[in-house]
Amino acid sequence: SCCLNDIVADLTEELAELAAVTDIHLSSQIPATEIYVMGQESQLYRLVSNLMANAIQYTPTGGSVMVSLAARDRAATIAVKDTGIGIPVEAQSRIFERFYRVNSDRSRKTGGTGLGLAIAKAIVQRHQGHLTLQSEIGSGSLLTVSLPHIHI
Repeated sequence: SCCLNDIVADLTEELAELAAVTDIHLSSQIPATEIYVMGQESQLYRLVSNLMANAIQYTPTGGSVMVSLAARDRAATIAVKDTGIGIPVEAQSRIFERFYRVNSDRSRKTGGTGLGLAIAKAIVQRHQGHLTLQSEIGSGSLLTVSLPHIHI
């Protein structure tokens, strides 16, 4: 089993510098109660890291990225919300494909490989979870991971 609280806290600290470079406010909401899921810690770390780094990468200077962790019923949820550029409706079904980029010019400039979200989706599926996207052009995106929650 793996504690999601530690992963989110560690990554918020680790990625704070990356966010600060472009004046992005990175914050997290982590409950006092520890939330556990079954899975490989290294994989789950990579999952959350990819989602957070992606949000930071596509959020303009002065924006914000908020990561929140919660447990409801039998699901643990990790939500990454940004005030980024948003994803056009026609691209939303494709952003989890390998090498797909909404705007290749922008991705080249920001150094994206087009693999981050595809890897994230594969990790979520391997852990019997779900990854959903809500996005609006100009007002950002919300990526939510739902994983089976275990009570310890």
